[in-house]
Amino acid sequence: MTTDRSAKPPDATLHPTGRDVESAVERVELLEAQVRALGQAIRALVQGMEEIPDQEPDPERPARAARLAHELLLAQGL
Repeated sequence: MTTDRSAKPPDATLHPTGRDVESAVERVELLEAQVRALGQAIRALVQGMEEIPDQEPDPERPARAARLAHELLLAQGL
């Protein structure tokens, strides 16, 4: 029976070398900002698709909402 001594221990894949707690915090903060941007983009799209009962339908409203959502995502680098 042979063993592969070159194999990394299982925890090495969970904690790659060169990645400390500070970089993990930075990655989580970036992810949180991206999720917020996605939420804002979705909100803009939903508002653009809403029909407001007491207002005349605006055929340009969905297109403006889509542009706003796109700009929000681009501003976050998504």
